Amino acid sequence: MQYGKKIILTILAIQTISFMILMYLGHYQYVTVLDMTISKKERDTAQLINTIFDQIKEEYGGYGRGILSNPKVAEAFAKRDRKELLNLTMPIYKELVQHNKFLSVMHFHTVDNHSFLRLHKPEIFGDDLESIRPIIVKTNSSRMEQFGLEVGKYGVSYRVVFPVFHNGEYVGAFELGVDVKYIISKLAILNEYVPLFLISKDAAVPIFKYSKDADDYLAKFSDDYLIVKYKSSAKDEETVLDVIDERITGEDNYFRKQNKKEYLVFKSFILKDYNEKPIGYFVFKNEMDYYKNTIMFIRWFSIITSILIIVAIALLVNVLIKNYTDRLNEQKEILDFQAHHDALTGLPNRILFSDRLEQAVAKAKRQKTEFALLFIDLDRFKQINDSFGHMFGDKVLKIISKRLQGMVRKEDSLSRLGGDEFILLIEDLKQELDISALAKKIILVLSEPMIIESNTIYITTSIGISIFPKDDTDASNLLKYADAAMYKAKEEGKNNFQYYSAEMTELALKRVIMEASLRRALENEEFVVYYQPQVNGKTGEIVGMEALVRWKHPTEGLIYPGSFIPLAQETGLIIAIDRFVMKMAMKQVAQWYSKGLNPGVLALNLAMKQLGQDDFLEMLVATMKESGFKPEWLELEVTEGEIMKNPKNAIEVLKKISDMGIELAVDDFGTGYSSLSYLKRLPIDKLKIDKSFVDGVPNDEEDVSIARAIIALAYSLKLSVIAEGVESREQKEFLIKNGCSHIQGYYYSKPIPSDEMENMLNNRDAKFN
Repeated sequence: MQYGKKIILTILAIQTISFMILMYLGHYQYVTVLDMTISKKERDTAQLINTIFDQIKEEYGGYGRGILSNPKVAEAFAKRDRKELLNLTMPIYKELVQHNKFLSVMHFHTVDNHSFLRLHKPEIFGDDLESIRPIIVKTNSSRMEQFGLEVGKYGVSYRVVFPVFHNGEYVGAFELGVDVKYIISKLAILNEYVPLFLISKDAAVPIFKYSKDADDYLAKFSDDYLIVKYKSSAKDEETVLDVIDERITGEDNYFRKQNKKEYLVFKSFILKDYNEKPIGYFVFKNEMDYYKNTIMFIRWFSIITSILIIVAIALLVNVLIKNYTDRLNEQKEILDFQAHHDALTGLPNRILFSDRLEQAVAKAKRQKTEFALLFIDLDRFKQINDSFGHMFGDKVLKIISKRLQGMVRKEDSLSRLGGDEFILLIEDLKQELDISALAKKIILVLSEPMIIESNTIYITTSIGISIFPKDDTDASNLLKYADAAMYKAKEEGKNNFQYYSAEMTELALKRVIMEASLRRALENEEFVVYYQPQVNGKTGEIVGMEALVRWKHPTEGLIYPGSFIPLAQETGLIIAIDRFVMKMAMKQVAQWYSKGLNPGVLALNLAMKQLGQDDFLEMLVATMKESGFKPEWLELEVTEGEIMKNPKNAIEVLKKISDMGIELAVDDFGTGYSSLSYLKRLPIDKLKIDKSFVDGVPNDEEDVSIARAIIALAYSLKLSVIAEGVESREQKEFLIKNGCSHIQGYYYSKPIPSDEMENMLNNRDAKFN
């Protein structure tokens, strides 16, 4: 109701204002339209005259340059051969006069400002132009083209003056000009009556002073102004003179009645000469009938139009208000959708899902029913983003969301929480077996290959399931429990589903505590470096050592890497841990070398996440420089499985490291299903036989065959080879016999702290057997 009143008040206000405008138009329209008409006439005249000036400048500028382009003209002028110059230019002059009868000037003038040849009066020459022809003086002094109006002996002309050169030497000026009557003739075409040009007596002095024919060119108008005479076959200037008098020299316009007709007389466009000094102006005459009829037409047209506008505005206001409110509602709906849906997939987002989950809890409590939450996470999705880019990853997510939408019922709620995480709410659950069947179906459908940009992609899925009210009746706890069950599915090897159990909450809590402890350990530098020697099995000499991290926990004691490295890799903390170990180990080995010891090559494990950092190479160089560590002392070990996640990128980064003189080794070789085509392209120096293949030699036939194959492969690729995890003499002797002489393992030494390692290095005489 209030809204309707506002609309009515708005319409009444518009109508009132419109009525006032009509009254104003009726009272002042005559003067206003007249003033507007005169102003427009003046603007149009000014624009037209300026256009005519520009046309003269362009047209006669072209004629002048064309004449002077004839070298004979410039030569005759330079030699002051008046007869030859006349013979060369007279035909051109006649042709130009025939083209435009108002061509009044075609002259040559000497450098010292004297006339040399006037084509319209060749017999007159030698006049001193210093005081009466400023445009010629300006051209001779500047030696540049000049143009503009000038009052001369024979009248008012628009002149274009050209400097003349012969063989690079300036020889004088050449000018072309058209009489102001040419402008009058152009204006006459567009006006009812021929306009008059009034020139002030002061400006006309040169004409009377030097020309005996001045009375043929000018006629008296008043004490201060003269009329430039112009005759037209249709209507001459006397028809204008009949209705104008001296008032026009002091007023912009006035009215005059004659022969029962009323005329409007107005002046327009003050003409200025070359020196910007006013010389006169044009006077126009028009019959007032034209203006009266025009004003009457405009008046009635305005009244009718205004009435229609009032009606149209009233209707338009209603339409605009309706459209405005419709757009507001539409924008509100769009913004509401954007706030509650995922921009990439169009699925409900976390905000909308949380609301639906709360509603599902309330409904299930009220109706005493069950529902299930399925927390769906894509396995190794980050590797797809890292390998192919985020735009490619977005395409994968769109395909996944469409596949999931195709498997759920209309009453179920599918949402994307963010990244590669989806959540599915299944209401009115009848039995848990239905959920198991659905989870299996999701895993199966999502594992089907997808082809994107000519790449075939395979995705596996881990699903965690929580049940209301079996697991909990709180919405946030149910979501948290489904998340915990999903992580359990990943720990079980991925590509499976797990139901929530109480033990999972305990494991999740331990995981959170462990991550916080890892961060504190980095801040407090609780990590220490242990060293395990690498020995030449034939000579017993130490040839290098591998740096291994240990966590010296303030309450738990020494923690081995198997307990915290997986979590560090998952959270990204492995980057900081790797850099800490690298810094401490390089510093220690450099100190040993400075003491005269020979620790050999330092082997450092390197995560692919570390290699993917933009500042890795810069950090590596800075760390070596800071600790005084040489590149030839370093060997970086990258696991085969990590390399095969993104082999193309690995080749590029490892090549840069190799170019620095640092050795590269493939750790745990034989466990990553690497392609030989990639292996031969990798800039590696060494293969490291994994402990799992060493454990069974020399008794297990499969391990024996694999170990021999790896050694043979290394030799064929001209790589060195080392075996890790050697614990017995039999294993050592088998490896040496088959061509692998470098050994690492408990058979020689377990990983030991730096002080024990230093003692081992100091005992030069002692050798391993």
